[in-house]
Amino acid sequence: MRHLVTTALAYTNGPLHLGHARSTYIPADIFTRYLKLKGEEVIHIGGTDNHGVPITLTAEKEGVKPIDIVDRYHNAIKADLDSLNICFDNFGRTHSDIHIETAQEFYSKLKENGYIYEKEIEQFYCEKCDMYLADRYVEGICPFCEGEARGDHCEVCGRHLEPTELVNPYCIHCNSKPEIKRTTHYFFKLSAMQDALKEYIENSPEMLEHVKNMALRWIEELHDWDVSRNIKWGVPIPGCDDQVMYVWIEAPIGYVSFTKQLGDIWKSYWLENTDESKISHFIGKDITVHHAVFWPGILKGIGGYKMPNAVVSGGYLTLENKKMSTSKNWVVWVKDFVENFSSDYLRYFFMINAPLNRDTDFSWDDFQKRINTELIDIIGNFTHRTLVFTERKFGSTPIVDLNQLKDEDKKLISKCEDTEKLVDSLIREYNFKDALMEIIHLAKEGNGYFQGMAPWAIKDEERLKEVMYTCSVVLKYIIYLLSSFMPEKTALLLDYMNEELDLKVRGNALKKPKVIFTKVSDEDISRMKENLLKATKKAETKSDEKSKKVKSGEKMDIIDIDYFGNIDLRVGQILEVEEVPRSKKLYKIIADLGDEKRQIVSGLKGAYEAEELVGKKVIIICNLKPAKLCGVESQGMLLAAEDDSIVSLLALDRDLPVGSKIH
Repeated sequence: MRHLVTTALAYTNGPLHLGHARSTYIPADIFTRYLKLKGEEVIHIGGTDNHGVPITLTAEKEGVKPIDIVDRYHNAIKADLDSLNICFDNFGRTHSDIHIETAQEFYSKLKENGYIYEKEIEQFYCEKCDMYLADRYVEGICPFCEGEARGDHCEVCGRHLEPTELVNPYCIHCNSKPEIKRTTHYFFKLSAMQDALKEYIENSPEMLEHVKNMALRWIEELHDWDVSRNIKWGVPIPGCDDQVMYVWIEAPIGYVSFTKQLGDIWKSYWLENTDESKISHFIGKDITVHHAVFWPGILKGIGGYKMPNAVVSGGYLTLENKKMSTSKNWVVWVKDFVENFSSDYLRYFFMINAPLNRDTDFSWDDFQKRINTELIDIIGNFTHRTLVFTERKFGSTPIVDLNQLKDEDKKLISKCEDTEKLVDSLIREYNFKDALMEIIHLAKEGNGYFQGMAPWAIKDEERLKEVMYTCSVVLKYIIYLLSSFMPEKTALLLDYMNEELDLKVRGNALKKPKVIFTKVSDEDISRMKENLLKATKKAETKSDEKSKKVKSGEKMDIIDIDYFGNIDLRVGQILEVEEVPRSKKLYKIIADLGDEKRQIVSGLKGAYEAEELVGKKVIIICNLKPAKLCGVESQGMLLAAEDDSIVSLLALDRDLPVGSKIH
């Protein structure tokens, strides 16, 4: 069996932060290292995504060429990955001849097979930036759940969007409101793949369940896909002078083009041979659908290519229980982390903290606690005391007659064998947390055995050899199983044992061991917290300056009194509140307006409990055009004020009857 492991292509607009490492690169590297440890044929393909508007804007701002930005961040990203000991068989870039050629071949084949067609569309155009805006470069409010949304996707309710559906859209580069213009784009007939994609997802046994569920929801509402953009920096569309391929048709082809750089071997991984090779894509949660629906659709449209066996989607990472934000400097960069701590500590912490398919949090206090009281006190304690005691007493690992081992010795060795089988199964299921937990349990058993046997008190040298041999077997298993998770620390342990990375104990002379697992100090943690707060404070200062400009009216649309007079504002009282199914933020509210009752859908979940809303008098826009949010009709809007973390309904300072008109 051959395995092709890929990691999401990092976008070359900045270095990597811890969120990238957790969701994608660390688990993929663990998986790849483990398969290679087992002697299986596996290659790990990665690289960078080099095209798109942000790169051209950065280049213009700095007075350089886009390729200069790509080179800078491609190298920075690779350095970050190297510092985490992420190993690749090839690490490519999408701005390369082989990738551009391969992407154009894919596009031409899709067109030849009848899956590409032209269509006139309405598209946002930013006068200030003098360019058409790709969907990801427009943000606003989701029309279905009132959550913050990008032009292609709502982060809150998960619904696919068209940019022109957004409420209060704005250009993410200059914050101005774009206008709508008509232009001709090229479309991929993805809707024609609906039945084939549904069958593919339902019959992919290795596809993770949460990925299957997300993909199937999207396939139910599958529509054709705009695959061209009115920009210059990108892969040119064959036969078209003024448009390039949209990144989500072009970038995933990098998995193929980067494999091609290894030579003809690429064919044995990608060309259809379903029983001989497996493909696993490791990605972040935000691009799950692109890899489980769009990319397989492209492959089916081309024909003759192997379909991915698994899309391994890593959940979001928050920082100190807050959403990470590079613009607010609420983020920990990989470079800053590895300058202060072992990269193995990060690899351990991320894999033990939560299953990969769940969102998780990075807390400096929790990081310190788990390293010091879990990794060091359990694994570090057992490995160090075994090495120190054995080296001091014998100078080498003792070899004994296995038939003479006692029942308690055999029981622990049997536990090692069972753990190896269980860890193997869990890693192959991408269940890295539970696999690591099994290794910790084995180390706990080892500690219990060591303490119970009390080797320092054993007078019989043969019995002492049996005990320390048993401990050495456990140590060898721990090194072997832990090596994919923590390659640096286990390499040091293996060196002190003077052994090879396998499950054999050879009786070699031991080296004098030193402490390998060092504690994370309070001073280290305090320093990292202070650095984070300083960086955030700088970003907040810039944000405050921007906010003042907005509040002063510099970026507000001025309206006259007649326009305001068209808005029917009235006092209402909330009578009933219930949650909207499948929505994280929405309540369905019944409000009394005096002469009638209205149903209003509002994104207050999380800001208010349902019971505390009942009975409140609120201000309602009554003549708003009805809209459906997550399938529930809303016949008005509640007025509220919002800061970064606080939502407050507008209230009256004197009691007025419901239905009172607001002037």
